[in-house]
Amino acid sequence: MSSKLGGRGQGLGVGATGRSPLLPTPYSLIPDPWSLISTIPVVLPTVILLGMSFPGPDLPLLAWVALVPWLLLIGSEARVALISWLIGIIFFTVKLSWLGYATNIGWLLLSSYLSISYLLFGIACSYLHRNSGLPLALLAPFLWVSLEYLRGFLMTGFPWFYLGHTQYSYLSIIQIADITGAYGVSFLIVAVNACFAQGLLRWWNGKGGHFLFAIAFILLLFPLSYGMFRLAGLSYQEGPRLCMVQGNILQDLKMDTDVEQRKSNLQRYLDLSRLVLSEAEGKVGAEKVDMIVWPETSAPGLLNLDPKFWRDIDRFSQTSIFELAKELQTYLLVGGIAIEPGKGNNFEESTLYNSAFLYGPDGRPLDRYDKLHLVIFGEYTPLREVFPFLRHMVPYEIDLSPGSRRELLEFKGRRGDPAGRPYKFATLICYEDTVPPLARHFARQGADFLLNITNDGWFHDSPELDQHLAIMVFRAVENRMGMARAANTGISAFVAPSGDIYSLITKNGKRREVEGILEGTILIARGGPSFYTRYGDLFSQLCLVVSVGLLLMPAVRRLGGGD
Repeated sequence: MSSKLGGRGQGLGVGATGRSPLLPTPYSLIPDPWSLISTIPVVLPTVILLGMSFPGPDLPLLAWVALVPWLLLIGSEARVALISWLIGIIFFTVKLSWLGYATNIGWLLLSSYLSISYLLFGIACSYLHRNSGLPLALLAPFLWVSLEYLRGFLMTGFPWFYLGHTQYSYLSIIQIADITGAYGVSFLIVAVNACFAQGLLRWWNGKGGHFLFAIAFILLLFPLSYGMFRLAGLSYQEGPRLCMVQGNILQDLKMDTDVEQRKSNLQRYLDLSRLVLSEAEGKVGAEKVDMIVWPETSAPGLLNLDPKFWRDIDRFSQTSIFELAKELQTYLLVGGIAIEPGKGNNFEESTLYNSAFLYGPDGRPLDRYDKLHLVIFGEYTPLREVFPFLRHMVPYEIDLSPGSRRELLEFKGRRGDPAGRPYKFATLICYEDTVPPLARHFARQGADFLLNITNDGWFHDSPELDQHLAIMVFRAVENRMGMARAANTGISAFVAPSGDIYSLITKNGKRREVEGILEGTILIARGGPSFYTRYGDLFSQLCLVVSVGLLLMPAVRRLGGGD
C-alpha cells in the first residue's frame, strides 16, 4: 500500500504504523521511538540550527531550514511528544543560559515553562495532520504563531525568541511587521520550513517535491517585495538630538551596599555626561544635545525622597543630578528607584517603583514614568509571603510595584518640532521594549519616538545584550517610530523607523561591557500611524482563531458522521 502525502491518518508520507512501506524514511531509521539516543538525529540538528539563527551567533538564514528535521517527524505520533519536548527544553535551556547569572532557579523554571509551547506545537501538528487531511505547510504556521502569541502574555508574558526575531538585520524581510508584527515573519519562516519538509518527503518517496520547493521560494518573494516597496517609500524628518550614556557599571558594583562605591558609580555617569559638553565646545559648529539619557537604575539614591528623610546617598544623588542639568543646560532622563511611603510616612509599608525621572535644564524634576510591565521572578515574585523560599529566586531583595500612569513624557527641543509643539516620547524600561502592545499603546497616544533605558549588566558579556537589541528593532518597524536606547553595559543604539540600527557604541570592535557616550538624532517617520499601530495584533489573533477552529474540526467531523 502506498502512502499519500497529506492523506488523513497517514502522517507525512507514512502508513498507519508510522513507517513508509516504500523506502527507508527518517522514521524507520529510529529503532526505538522512546529511546533518548534515537532522537538525536532529529533533536540535535534542530536545536543547533535554531540556536545558531538567533543572536549569539546570529546566522539568520539558518532559521529558514532549522525546523525541517523536526517537521519531518511530525507524522510519527508515537514519538512527536518526546522529540518536541526535548527540542524545546534543550533550546531554551541553552539560549537562556545567561539568565543563570541572575537566578539559576528562575532560569530552569522559565526554560521548562517555555518548552511547553514546543511540546504543544509538535502534538497539535501531529494530531491535525493525521486527522484533518490538511497539509503541514498550512497547519504549522498558524499553530506556531498562535503559541508565540499566547507566550507573549500568559504568566505576564515572555516575548523572547520569536522565530521572526532572527531576521532583525534583514530589513526587506521584516518590513511586514508594520502590518503583522514580528508574528508575520515567524509565520513565513515556519511556512517555508514546512514546504521544505513536505518537499523532501515527497522526493524521498519518489513523488517529486519540486512544486513545494517552488512554493517556499514564492513565499519569500512576498515579504521581500513588500519590504523593498516600503523602504523606498519611507521618509523622515530630523527629531531631537539625544545623547545615550553607557557607564558600564558591572552588576557586582551596582549591588554593592558601600556608600562610597555607590557614589563612585554615580560619579562615572556624571563624568561621562560632562564629556558631552566638552566635546561640543571642542568642535566648530557642533550642535548641542537636547536631552541626555541614562540607563535603568543608574542613580543609586531615591530621587523623589523628601529631603527631611534623605540618607547620604539620596542627598548626593539628588543634588548631583540637579547641578548637572543646570551646568549642561539640557534635559536629563535618569533611571532610578521611586518610593511612595505608606500612610503617615511609614517606610516599612512603602511602595517602590522602577522609574525614569525627567529633569529640566534648570535642574527641576519635571515628570516621572513608573515601569508598568514587571518581570516575573525578576522584579516581583508572586506568593513570596506565603512561600518564603521564593525570595531566593529573584535578584532584587525587595518587590517592585507596577506603575499606574500610561502617559507620555515631553520636552522642548532646541531644533524644535515643525509644528512648534514639545516632543512627546515614551520611556520603555528594561524588557518593556519586548512587549509589543505596550509600545503600540504609546504610539497610539501620539509619541514622536520611543526610548528604552535598561540595565542588562545582570547578564554580563552574554548574547542577551544582542538579543534584546534585536527584539527592539521590531518595535521600531511595527510602529514606524524612531527609537534610542541607553544600556548600562550595552548595547546603546539608535534605530530608525525602518529597523536600521544606524548608530551604536563600540570600542575596539566590542559593543558589550564597554563605556562611552553616543550622540545621535532621532528620526521621525512622516505619514500616519502604521496598520499595526492602528489594529495591533490582529494577524496573530486571527492565527489563534484559525488554530482553534482547526483543532476542533476533527471532533466536529466525527460528531457529524464525517469519519
